[in-house]
Amino acid sequence: MVRQHRKALAELGSQMVHAQKCSVSGLQNCSLSLVRFSGAIEAAFGLTREVMFFYSPYADLQIRELEAAKSAIRQLKRDVTPDIVFVWSPDPRARQKLDDWSQGGFLAIPLSSIDETDPVSLVSLLRDYIYARDLFYESTPVRGDRFFGRRQLMQALRDDVKNQRVAGLFGLRKAGKTSVLSQLTDDVSSENRVVILRDLESLPSPPTDPIPSLIKDLRVDIIEALKNRNLPYGAVSQLNEGSDISDFRRSMQSVLRALEKRGVSIVLLLDEIEYLTPSDRIDISEGDMTSVSQFLGALRSLVQENSNFTFMLSGLTSAIVENGRLFGRPNPLFSWAKTHFLAPFDRDEADELATSIGGRMGIQIESAALESFFEATGGHAFLYRSLASAVVQQLPVDVFQRRISRPDVLRTIDDWKRTVAGNINEMMNYVRRYYPIEALMLEILIETPNEFGEIANDNPLELQHLLSLGLVEKEGQEYQAATVLSLL
Repeated sequence: MVRQHRKALAELGSQMVHAQKCSVSGLQNCSLSLVRFSGAIEAAFGLTREVMFFYSPYADLQIRELEAAKSAIRQLKRDVTPDIVFVWSPDPRARQKLDDWSQGGFLAIPLSSIDETDPVSLVSLLRDYIYARDLFYESTPVRGDRFFGRRQLMQALRDDVKNQRVAGLFGLRKAGKTSVLSQLTDDVSSENRVVILRDLESLPSPPTDPIPSLIKDLRVDIIEALKNRNLPYGAVSQLNEGSDISDFRRSMQSVLRALEKRGVSIVLLLDEIEYLTPSDRIDISEGDMTSVSQFLGALRSLVQENSNFTFMLSGLTSAIVENGRLFGRPNPLFSWAKTHFLAPFDRDEADELATSIGGRMGIQIESAALESFFEATGGHAFLYRSLASAVVQQLPVDVFQRRISRPDVLRTIDDWKRTVAGNINEMMNYVRRYYPIEALMLEILIETPNEFGEIANDNPLELQHLLSLGLVEKEGQEYQAATVLSLL
């Protein structure tokens, strides 16, 4: 079969450039080859690197064979396409299985679907699979080669971790905060640094105290992370249902001192922090959930007392680091934690996202279309990807090369606006909930813009929030509503 594929590739001006046996135990009868497609095929389908062909002789294709192919892609010291693999197997259900196993942006293409005597059938197979991809649509956090832009922000966050500065990352709903934290986890994790990312969305809502559940979750996370690296975690394992904040702090102190002797540090990333500060339910400044400020105070003391620990918060509301008081107590993070806001993409970042992702689907995007994408979405990460996805879904798939023009974008915008109306309303409801003064300022800007300047001067912190969140833009000395507000 390899010989037939090599011949078919040669007729297409392509070639196999590397071959070897599979090194995974139990799969030594499998083999893999790396293919370099012709310039025309690479240009049409966005394949700029070598691509793996994986061969299995087994009549019952197993998912572990696909995992072996993925592992080989990561381990080969060559520039291999990271998210596509072609798989040949005599299993009659190979296509059904591979289609089911292709997920998370990874694409497995069944070579058994082609006619080995007809080289053009390989081109048709590429078109059927690659043109069917929609890499713009993302429902989960992105990282690695699916993460774009944010260079200055990412460098600042990496510096915060390196210098043991506690920081908060805040932004609109669907702005990409969790993606930033996921990428940061990959960037700063090392042999000597353990990074733990904990989503707080599962915590109980008021009036139930969320801190006992958080301590329970962190106990499991810390034990798992340290155990996987054969690092000491004994003190944390002794926490139980009745353990309080003081118990947590003491156990962490013990673990951190043991890790310090090995030159190992811990970074704790807490996402969806608004579930600790639900401003629609209780008064953040003077509410009775004092355990939240006590827990943050315990984290602060751990940072101050240990050179190998820091933490970062992320969510919608910056009140958790900006309010002087937090649930009836002095806020331990006030004037101490560094604040970052996740703004929309700038034009260069947005263009990079569109052209890079489009290229991986074999799509060329004209400069006027890029301008239209940005004008319609203001660079908001979710909205930009969503509009690009909607346009891609309207493109023909029975062509050799696909292109997005400005008219393609303009034809799609009206229908797209209706599909994202619910997302926009949800986004603004969160603004009203967590930034009530800012929400009133937005209403004034939209309804009576001439009065906004005076209001802005009287509320400089709230104005800065609106600018940082990408809801208001400044042109000279004048303020105007950002593009996202025109979608309401």
